[in-house]
Amino acid sequence: MITADAFLEALNLPTEHPYIPFDASASDITDAPKEWSITNYFYSWKDSPSSSPAAQDLTSSIDCSSTLPMPSWAAKFTSNNVCNSEVDGAPPAIAAGSNNTSTEVSFLEEISPCLIAIFHMNLILWAPIVLLICLRRLTKKPLHRNQRRKTHTHADRQDGGESETNKQTSSSKTFFPATTTADQHLTVTTHTKTKQTAHKGKKAKATQDTLSFFAFPTNVFSKAESQDEAAMSSPTGGYFTYVVGLFFSALVMTDPMYVFEFSQAALVLIHLLIITLGMKRLGAKVALYTALPVSAIAFYMIAHQDLNLPTFAPGLYYDESNSLVTTAVSKWPIDKRTYDDGRGTPWMMTGDTRTGLPFMFYKIPEIDFQRRWIPLPDEKEAVILDVAFPSNNVIESNKRVYLVLHGINGDSHEGYVADFVDRQVRQGNVVAVMVTRGLGDSPILGDNILHFARTKDVEAAARALKSAISEVSDDGGLLLSGVGYSMGAITLANYVATSGAQCDLDAAVAISGALDTREQVNFLRSASLWQPFITKALRDTLLSSFGNKIRSRLSQQQLQESIKAATLVDFDRTFFVPYHDFDSLEDYYSRLGAMGDFVSYDNP
Repeated sequence: MITADAFLEALNLPTEHPYIPFDASASDITDAPKEWSITNYFYSWKDSPSSSPAAQDLTSSIDCSSTLPMPSWAAKFTSNNVCNSEVDGAPPAIAAGSNNTSTEVSFLEEISPCLIAIFHMNLILWAPIVLLICLRRLTKKPLHRNQRRKTHTHADRQDGGESETNKQTSSSKTFFPATTTADQHLTVTTHTKTKQTAHKGKKAKATQDTLSFFAFPTNVFSKAESQDEAAMSSPTGGYFTYVVGLFFSALVMTDPMYVFEFSQAALVLIHLLIITLGMKRLGAKVALYTALPVSAIAFYMIAHQDLNLPTFAPGLYYDESNSLVTTAVSKWPIDKRTYDDGRGTPWMMTGDTRTGLPFMFYKIPEIDFQRRWIPLPDEKEAVILDVAFPSNNVIESNKRVYLVLHGINGDSHEGYVADFVDRQVRQGNVVAVMVTRGLGDSPILGDNILHFARTKDVEAAARALKSAISEVSDDGGLLLSGVGYSMGAITLANYVATSGAQCDLDAAVAISGALDTREQVNFLRSASLWQPFITKALRDTLLSSFGNKIRSRLSQQQLQESIKAATLVDFDRTFFVPYHDFDSLEDYYSRLGAMGDFVSYDNP
């Protein structure tokens, strides 16, 4: 057995940043507290620096205790970006180091890609539910004309007895004819009011028919209530449902994620089913004329768009000529070579929901980390290594040590990372999370800020953990495995590929990463759906934490272009490539991906 204290002693890493003296001022280390960012500028204002020990040490000389003045909404949408030193409420460190350099980019111009992505994402996520409601309503049996008239009369009575009022008014005209000029005037006035009331009733009815679509039924397959039947039996309610069904069926049959999950043929059949039901309810002429433009656009997109779907079957791929890999594969049961072992979530229809819903509803567990710093002597920098141990602080010799790399803008408390750490320490394993340089409130002393093609930080972390394992485990039972998520998976695969025989990991698992990041340029769906959020979050972190360093290397035009970047590809091109002097975007992506030097399968 190995104790946690023995492992930390063997790790032999400092508990504080090795190159920052305790009395260092914030101006010597970093530009501003990380908590102040463009996102916080829009949503909320925080009154104090971060509560983490590292951030307190770094921001001791910055007075953020007073409440920052909040500009008006109009000022937010018309004022320059936070890189302008004249923006009200800018932290002193940013204002002092800005050198009066402004970037004429309005806040609305910067936030608009995220707003468009939010709208697009909601359409995509709600599409199955909306289609289900449309199919349910369109498949109702149309009411007979007499039944429809009775249903409308009953609904009008529920809405305020307007029909009864009209009948009484009409009766007064029939049985009490006007005989004088005054009576004739009264009768005309009564008829005018009756027409106005009827007009208002029709207008209210049309509004009710439209709004009734959005009332989600208690039981989708139950018999409709009279109010729903009245709405569907009217031309307005049925036509509106038909148009919505057309739009969303066209949307899903042109979306790569839905096509990948259900096949394009099945989604086209749903679209044709909507048209057929519309012809039955509304008539062939109305249904076909309405469907023609929507269907034409959808089928044109199907014929011309590249969905970027996988061109190979799922499974295990390996080089049979590699004896080491072949031996490992032979020990792996065939029935275990799958992503789905029966414990999945089939009720989540696409990868979007399987990714987004855990972020929205899963409660992130609290993890007790032991923080250590990995020195990088050649640069006088250090990166964070957060280590978690089993609750009894005892490590069995048959357990594992994991080195985890988080996503593009995360840290050791990122949702997926925290979930993995919590599950593994419960099983008695040790998990060490390496925080990407400059993230998680970690300082950068020089100008060499983060970029994701760098693998030397991972190499230093793996070497430190491997050395500690060798010291505390005499029989070599403890294995070191790497686990990467998203961008961490890309970095992990790149490290394994570039280090070769010098790799200190015994195994590595890359989750939701990429091997050839040059293909990212062609991934248009992610560019319009979720990349705007990640791009903005990363840009906010970099500008708020390292604004002075960035302005010292990038021109005003380059800075403006990076702030306007709506996707990660655009941000990589306008920020990381010029800042770190890569030759081009292709050069950066070639260094970033494990298959960056891959040409083709014929000439690898």
